[in-house]
Amino acid sequence: MIWQRLKRTWNQQTAFKLATVYLLLLVLAMLAAPFLANNFPPNQLDLAQTYQPPGAPEHWLGTDQLGRDVWSNLLYAARTAFLVALPVMSLALISGTTLGMSAAWFGNRKLEVHLAAFLSFGLWLLLVWFYVFYRFSEVPEISVFKKLAWLTGISLGVGLLHRLLKTLPFLSKKVPLPFDELVLKTTEVLSSVPRLLLVLAFAALLSPGTGNVMLLLSLTSWIGVARLARAETLKIKTLPYIEAAQASGLPVWRILFRQVLPNAAAPLITAFCFGLSGLLGLEATLSFLGIGLPPETPSWGRMLAGARLNSEAWWLVLFPSLLLCCTILAIQAVGNAFRKTLNA
Repeated sequence: MIWQRLKRTWNQQTAFKLATVYLLLLVLAMLAAPFLANNFPPNQLDLAQTYQPPGAPEHWLGTDQLGRDVWSNLLYAARTAFLVALPVMSLALISGTTLGMSAAWFGNRKLEVHLAAFLSFGLWLLLVWFYVFYRFSEVPEISVFKKLAWLTGISLGVGLLHRLLKTLPFLSKKVPLPFDELVLKTTEVLSSVPRLLLVLAFAALLSPGTGNVMLLLSLTSWIGVARLARAETLKIKTLPYIEAAQASGLPVWRILFRQVLPNAAAPLITAFCFGLSGLLGLEATLSFLGIGLPPETPSWGRMLAGARLNSEAWWLVLFPSLLLCCTILAIQAVGNAFRKTLNA
């Protein structure tokens, strides 16, 4: 049924066709970047051919201030943009949906936890932030595997401490967890600060790196998804078939992910597409400002920043901005088409 609706949308909306074809061609170009880059790696310097305009025999889209090939950098910058934005938005969709649905379903009274859990979780957050992110941010050569090893060791140690704390009488007492209130207040606090300013504040605490940029963007990308998932769950949980599922004794998580989630899929998919397009723009903004990604990483924002050094290098503004705008508009067109298809 969904496939038939999608075919109907394909036949009715020209924008959906153009956006889909454009994104498919972009993905193919990213995958074939090593073969399409005219044998010029994105960071290969040629100081004898700086600011070459488009039309040159070897550099047919021109070069930048360091003689790097614009066509090669456009292809590899598209890879960078999607390798950053797709995992971040996927993580934001999963975490935001889980938090929002859980907050709406459990409210402030249905979840009870031990007091020891509060202490253990706070200690875990403190140790992870200090040892995995803050301390290692000053040592760029630390590998991801070593960070994962530290994270695993901290988690195991705090887990053992949690078991010991639960044996203490005054910490073994269960108290209601105001989960809905916690999620709402967290989203309100994070939403009260402009997103770019919040990312810049977090970036001051971390060293440049693709992993750190993904972490920063993940901290601010789940807010809208969580709010949307919470609102949809509050609306769906009052429907008769959900009450029937509860009365039949189905587990809570089965009701949430087998009954509630499919009916909330349309707005969540739309939020994913619009969030992905927003992350592409935000990643380009951070690269333009020289924050987050290492200087040697190809990025549309880095290419736009190079145009500030020479106002006559129009190709350094036109090609990256055109590709960025077309990509954002195409993703939003696909998201809008999926919303109409699922709501039909």
